[in-house]
Amino acid sequence: MSRKSAGDKYDERRCELLAAERRLSTGNSVGVFETLIAFPREYAQAMGHLAFHRLYKQLSTWPDTLCARAFLPAKDEYNWRKRQHKPVDALDTGKSIKDSDLLVFLMPSETDWFPALQMMELSDITFRNYQREHKWPILLATGLSVTANPIPMSSFFDAFIIGETEPTLGPVLDIIKSLGSRRRPKSEILAGLAMLPGLYVPAIHGIDPKFSIMRQWASSDSIGALTNTISAHTILPNTCILEIARGCPFNCRFCMAGYLMLPYREQRAEDLEHKINQIPDDTSLVYAACTPDGHDELQELMEIAEKNNLKARISSHMKESPELEEELTTILDAETLVIMPETGSDSLRKVIGKFRTNESYFKLVREASSVVKRIQICFQLGVPFENSSDRVAIIEFVTTVMSISDIPVSVRIDQFIPRPWTAFQWTAMANLRDVREHLAELKESLDSIGIQEVSGFDPRATHIHALLIRGNQAVGRALEVKLEGVGWNTAFDRAGLSMNSVFAEKDQNKKLPWEFLNMGFGYTRLAREYQMALAAEEERNTDTD
Repeated sequence: MSRKSAGDKYDERRCELLAAERRLSTGNSVGVFETLIAFPREYAQAMGHLAFHRLYKQLSTWPDTLCARAFLPAKDEYNWRKRQHKPVDALDTGKSIKDSDLLVFLMPSETDWFPALQMMELSDITFRNYQREHKWPILLATGLSVTANPIPMSSFFDAFIIGETEPTLGPVLDIIKSLGSRRRPKSEILAGLAMLPGLYVPAIHGIDPKFSIMRQWASSDSIGALTNTISAHTILPNTCILEIARGCPFNCRFCMAGYLMLPYREQRAEDLEHKINQIPDDTSLVYAACTPDGHDELQELMEIAEKNNLKARISSHMKESPELEEELTTILDAETLVIMPETGSDSLRKVIGKFRTNESYFKLVREASSVVKRIQICFQLGVPFENSSDRVAIIEFVTTVMSISDIPVSVRIDQFIPRPWTAFQWTAMANLRDVREHLAELKESLDSIGIQEVSGFDPRATHIHALLIRGNQAVGRALEVKLEGVGWNTAFDRAGLSMNSVFAEKDQNKKLPWEFLNMGFGYTRLAREYQMALAAEEERNTDTD
């Protein structure tokens, strides 16, 4: 009896994933324009990401347009494809991702950049966009990371959507279809795309455009994306995710998503009810938003779900976590309370622009203790102006929570990154030696008070994330070098980029790589927020003198 070949095994795996899917809505079955959405994460994680479903529905339902999906292969399959020079295949068709008219990469996080290049390398897609002048497909990038700073990836992609896709993607498809059907050269198509609002086209605009590129955002009527494919093989098995709001009403000074997803928009319960009615009653339902518990009609939404025999939960979004970027939601079961004070210090919380008091969190714990079985508390380490007293306050905060509730408590600690388009984009990142020392001290102190479950970050990985999102074209060169199998130190060194650059403050008088973009609010606002943070820090120092 002959053994099954690796190729057959991986094709069988692809077919099994397809067979296990249930579609709530279907896309076009015929069309003349072939598109493909690539998410550089493995299937299980990617299919639990609402932004992927939203983008897929847009592409697959546009007139005359077909859309397939592709994901980062699992490690064993990736290694096999690399050895055998096999391209990444589309899940839906089994064809190479190279065999499409438009290839759209969704990259919500800077951690998606390197795997995107890995998928391109496997599929024999020429990296440099200027070397693909006459080659198809057109490569388009979208997602929060490239909205914030497309420059590191500007050598690889033909165009970038700056902002949300709802108002932008349709005109993009129409221009490519119209000019492509008339066999117009690729350069003419890119010139047409460069005329659209919210499109950054490096070949036309350059890396320092004379005119700003305006971020686009969807109207409130467009809010309400719903999972269109249910699968048992995702991080959220047999679960539907429904978007009930977009953006965040609080605008904390450290949160990139909070700024880049302005304005805050809610969808009304009565307008979402018909979507909830479509959901099979043997699935779970998650209401997703940056702050879902702040939705004005959350109670009504819960009642609609109950009426449809659906068990509804809400999502919690850890905006600054390296692993959980914008729109990749952490789904809470009904028995877990997650609170995100960021710090245990009321005064430091005012500095970073999160205007809630410790007592408000303690009140929430008291009220929820009768209905939940677990509590998770999330902090950030290394935020601007943090001192030893602030770190002691973290332990005091956790101790107080334990004193007012008998429920098991776990702690999550993430490291602050001074991201683009925040009030702290000019500040230095805490150096690795201090962060490692402080993290070890916190873990030891938490252990001493009886916290057995502490999830922390990898300071080294967070350092790399900061270098990527805050970088320029040198980051792109480093990513290419990294594909050779070298370490990050070697990659950044050969690209001519100092790894210590994120540990120094940026001069506010010098132009930042992403400054040519227009986010709908000026640098004046960010500078003003930073000055307000400085004033709050001065005030708290005065109070302690």
